Amino acid sequence: MIRLSYVSSADAEMSTSELLKLLQQCIKNNPPLGVTGMLLYGNGTFLQTIEGDDAVIDELVKKIAKDPRHTRLKFISRKQIERRQYPEWSMGFKRISDQELGQIAGLKSFGMQDFNFDNLIKNDAVVETLMDHYRAPHWDPLVRELEAQDKVIEHLQQVLTRMRGAMEISGLVLESVAAAGAHGTLSEEHQRLCDTALQALRQS
Repeated sequence: MIRLSYVSSADAEMSTSELLKLLQQCIKNNPPLGVTGMLLYGNGTFLQTIEGDDAVIDELVKKIAKDPRHTRLKFISRKQIERRQYPEWSMGFKRISDQELGQIAGLKSFGMQDFNFDNLIKNDAVVETLMDHYRAPHWDPLVRELEAQDKVIEHLQQVLTRMRGAMEISGLVLESVAAAGAHGTLSEEHQRLCDTALQALRQS
């Protein structure tokens, strides 16, 4: 099993609807393949980690490299692993903000302007810090104190992690529906997006 990370630039700034479509693809396609991981997006930049069987990830990498939604793609790490870091996420997602970045321990003065292709490909330590931060639930210090407890606590952490991912998707859906409603352009596609958000919440 391997874990692979890459950075790329969006071909154009991704809208809420476009991000939703991307996540829908991941939620649909990744579980049957046994692929898990996390995607961070901000400032027109993708930072993604995927993990799974070697052959599956290698095949997925070929598709990622051909995806027209991004350019200047660079794979920054590939590691053989025994355990997954994202076992609960078919694809965890976070659209990062300047405010949140400013609160990450170990990234003093790091902001959205620093979350870009040229900067990330040269700073492995920054990439690792970002992925570790958004991988872990943010109920510190309580969660840190409970990490070593029994299986009940471990299960609780997994549920909270799934809920956080579902809330991110639901937030994107609400933004998309609100924008469409304001312009009088609600469609069947928005109904499908709402169904996707409900499904994610029910599974969390």
